[in-house]
Amino acid sequence: MYFAIAAVVLAGLFQVAQATPLSTVATRVEPVRQAVTTAAKFPVHDLGSVAAHPNVTLPSGAVHSDVAGGAGAILLLCPSVNCLSCFSFDLGTLTLTNECLIDQSSTFASAAISQPSNAGLPFEVLIGPAGCLSFAQIPAVNECFNVNPAPFADFAILT
Repeated sequence: MYFAIAAVVLAGLFQVAQATPLSTVATRVEPVRQAVTTAAKFPVHDLGSVAAHPNVTLPSGAVHSDVAGGAGAILLLCPSVNCLSCFSFDLGTLTLTNECLIDQSSTFASAAISQPSNAGLPFEVLIGPAGCLSFAQIPAVNECFNVNPAPFADFAILT
């Protein structure tokens, strides 16, 4: 009986340790450019229905370098669905990592990572609704992801 109780307590502690390392206090950031339409030509998916791709962003715990590995990659946060007109954030120069970030320009209904090399990223890019409490990973580059339920307001880079 004591073993079962101890197992439940340890399982609960393990789940707490797996929680996102991000603070609920957010840092506000401003986009590099506005009204970028680069992602409008990307394939469109709902964020929750994506299968594995060869250009995935790496999960936590994978071997990776720092954010500089994102040179040439642009995070696009789009107020409308299907990535029609987006605000851009340069992932190669954005130095705020492992923090909840808020898009100063607007909330967004779709998101994409534009990367000319199509190689994927050595870190995770997460997006979520306002409040910095829950996030979903953008699973691949050069694809547009509609978020649901929209709008989202926060994003993060996990290294």
